[in-house]
Amino acid sequence: MIKLFAVVNGTILEDLGENLTPTYTRIHYLLKELQNLKEVEVRFIPYKQIFGQGIMNIIFNNMIKTIVFIYTFLFLITTKPKVYFAYPHSITNIQGLILFKLAKLFKFDIILDVQDTIEQGQAIGKTKGIFNETIEEYCLKNAKLILALNKQMLEHLKEKYRLGEAIRTAIINNAYEEEMLEFYPDSYKSVGIRFNICYIGAITINRGVDILINACKNLHESYSFLKLHLFAPKKTIDEGLFGEIEHCKFIIIQEIPRKEIPIALKEMDLLVMPYNPNIGYLNSSSPTKFFEYIGTAKPILCTRCESLLDIGKNDSILYTEYDQSEFEKNIEYLIINPAIREKMSKKLMGIRSNHTWKERAKLFNEAIKYI
Repeated sequence: MIKLFAVVNGTILEDLGENLTPTYTRIHYLLKELQNLKEVEVRFIPYKQIFGQGIMNIIFNNMIKTIVFIYTFLFLITTKPKVYFAYPHSITNIQGLILFKLAKLFKFDIILDVQDTIEQGQAIGKTKGIFNETIEEYCLKNAKLILALNKQMLEHLKEKYRLGEAIRTAIINNAYEEEMLEFYPDSYKSVGIRFNICYIGAITINRGVDILINACKNLHESYSFLKLHLFAPKKTIDEGLFGEIEHCKFIIIQEIPRKEIPIALKEMDLLVMPYNPNIGYLNSSSPTKFFEYIGTAKPILCTRCESLLDIGKNDSILYTEYDQSEFEKNIEYLIINPAIREKMSKKLMGIRSNHTWKERAKLFNEAIKYI
């Protein structure tokens, strides 16, 4: 029996609830599926935190985290499990960082699940607290096992910090919840002259949404039934893009809770991943939504981000250059060829079982057997 202790607030594992960010989603499903395996025992401590920046809230939260820190350390000393840190999530407070250093001092096997690098954190404004390059290098060089979302991310970290061969590594990508299979038991079928395009995520220029919007505007002149659905909070819309879409009736912006995404995608005919592959952290990204797209087995149009190219190498995914005219050409190709869309869906049906959280947990299990 492999014993694993997760340095996270255990409430995430007990019930994901409204904590539906990609980070929380990965922690919840990856560790829950690992916990379901007979060979692994996953332990964690759930604790209460109060939202808000009031001084009493901050004092209360830090008192609780300190008590949990003490209890965790005593538990580690007495049971000697392998220790899982979600990076940077688990060390964005001082208690987590001290716990990491103590785990290293007492020679526990440390597993570091890298979900965001410092470049990714800076790009999306999530470099608060103690998250910096010095800490990143320290954590990477003192882990026994590093989990990375994709090969490109791992190679970047190895080169940047000159990681030695003594550190074991494993690629464990993001995935989708198996409930997707219940919502989408069959392959996609085209519906008359309907053509709904969907993008999930922040509506920003660096994510290629401007190219997508302009391509759809041009195509809408010839295909009036085309509709573009953008699932994102309005607060994530770049100011420069808001003027481009506020008067376009065929562009629908909705804020969809993650738990409602499966049903919200029912009426979609094309799911789009328009990230700019010329931006380093996007070229090596593995967004959760991409795998949720795969879970639906609906046609996918994706830019040629290096970290995603191998996934659709059986022609299940249509890849496009990061160029507006290429977007237009490929979208139009799919509009006028419903049979191609259906063929892509059937091929996605053939690979999607490889991309569930259950499959990711099996990879995790194999990786920790050898440390």
